[in-house]
Amino acid sequence: MTESCHSSFVRSVLLLVLSALAGCGTFEDKRIRELLNEKGFGARAAGDATRENYVGGLDKIQFLMSPLALQTPGYERLIELTAPQPVNVDGTIFVPYVGPVHVLGKTEVELSTLITAQLRQVLTAAPEVQARILTPGKFFYAFGETGAKGRVPMETDMTLLDAMCITSWTPLANLGRVYLIRPDAEHPLVIDVNVREIIVNGDTRANIQVRERDILYVPPTFLGTIARLLQRLLEPVAAAVQTVLGVAQVRSAYDIATGQSDAIFFRY
Repeated sequence: MTESCHSSFVRSVLLLVLSALAGCGTFEDKRIRELLNEKGFGARAAGDATRENYVGGLDKIQFLMSPLALQTPGYERLIELTAPQPVNVDGTIFVPYVGPVHVLGKTEVELSTLITAQLRQVLTAAPEVQARILTPGKFFYAFGETGAKGRVPMETDMTLLDAMCITSWTPLANLGRVYLIRPDAEHPLVIDVNVREIIVNGDTRANIQVRERDILYVPPTFLGTIARLLQRLLEPVAAAVQTVLGVAQVRSAYDIATGQSDAIFFRY
């Protein structure tokens, strides 16, 4: 009985110690877990822009309505809606007589219905408005051995081959293994595509349609990987040599300007 009590006591102490150790740093870990995405890309506005456009952070909103509605006494401020209005950083636009309205992620149909309903709550004979999304263009991401990197504007009905032609590629690119990545917090999709087959044989089965925020990654070839490794190893040396040469050029220019140069062609 004594041994069982002793083992229970030891087990309780171990549990307390493990709990204390597990509790170390959990506050920061909890804060980080709260920031992690549970689904989607992570942006507040989400959707398939290739099927139905939606309001993004770089878009402007314009509303169309009957000209007679703008001439109605007391409704003069509705003309403010006809001017293109950028979306604020909090995802809202300003609607006269209503105030800020959150529009981020809404389609043109949803936005038209929302603003019409909002106006009819404050105006007795509010007109029906039609929303237009004026976008500078949605974008995808390009990394690796591509000419254009980072965010690249999308075109209408863009395919993988279109994206490759827009971004172009370096001589070190491995066109036999191009990755089109559809990012997602739950089920990211990585598609390995042989772009060389599309170009040479015309096999378009893998010429996948590119969606907004897709990631295009073009890896280097085996020799390209070695070349990039050597480039990274030599970058600090090149920077140091460039700095030394720059100091030497400044010193030489100073000597010439002050007449202290011993160069032969400056003696005459």
